[in-house]
Amino acid sequence: MNARLEKISEKMRQGKPVVGVFVLFADASVSEIVGYSGCDFVWIDSEHGMMDRREIYHHVLAAQSAGACAFVRVPGVEAYQIKNTLDMGPDGVIFPFVNTPEIARQAVEACTYPADGGRRGIGPLRAIKYGIEDEGAYLKAAKDEVWKIFQIESMEAVRNLDEIAKVPGYQSLFVGPADLGMSMTDVPPEKKPGLIADIQRQVARAAAENGKVCGSCAGPTRESCMELVGRGIQWMTIAQDARILSGYLTDAVRRINA
Repeated sequence: MNARLEKISEKMRQGKPVVGVFVLFADASVSEIVGYSGCDFVWIDSEHGMMDRREIYHHVLAAQSAGACAFVRVPGVEAYQIKNTLDMGPDGVIFPFVNTPEIARQAVEACTYPADGGRRGIGPLRAIKYGIEDEGAYLKAAKDEVWKIFQIESMEAVRNLDEIAKVPGYQSLFVGPADLGMSMTDVPPEKKPGLIADIQRQVARAAAENGKVCGSCAGPTRESCMELVGRGIQWMTIAQDARILSGYLTDAVRRINA
């Protein structure tokens, strides 16, 4: 495990919240700012974010150079969507809508070389410091050098949780409350927060029982983060770049014009 992942793992073992920010803007300086702010990780969002592959690469560089883990959310589990990102050397890959154990296995296989039962194509570049490090050594260690993170963000995934959590080869589950809430089509809106909290506890237990960690989304306060820690959540997003900017400016203009 690299030093960045070891650092956040140690914080988790100590019961301290590990925090980061969703980044959707293409400019990699945003990820650098997140890292310099003291955040533990940057969630580089290539599922919803406005960035191409070169920009994802620059975000990975920026986050890591500023001392943060670079977690890249990819659009799906197809190998062609993932292998280029893996070769950039991120600290983790986040898979959205892991609704079944079959999808979970596909995700792990896409990140794993054939010697370890996967189907990742060989061609690491930045992951081996452009050839400075030994490629053979990397191929043997790669399955443990990049976290594979499964998002639980639908009621289908909750129903399949036990089977998903038992899939070998991943490091973390992550509860996505927004899409999870959207999938609760028969639940009254006022009951959704309590049900989501219960599911967070359930997912955290499933992760722990299988030797994994669990993440979810918190607000930008210590109270919100510690509330999740109390539910068994070890790492959490606390903001999104676009909303930080829009929220700050909207509030500032409102106060100026009051």
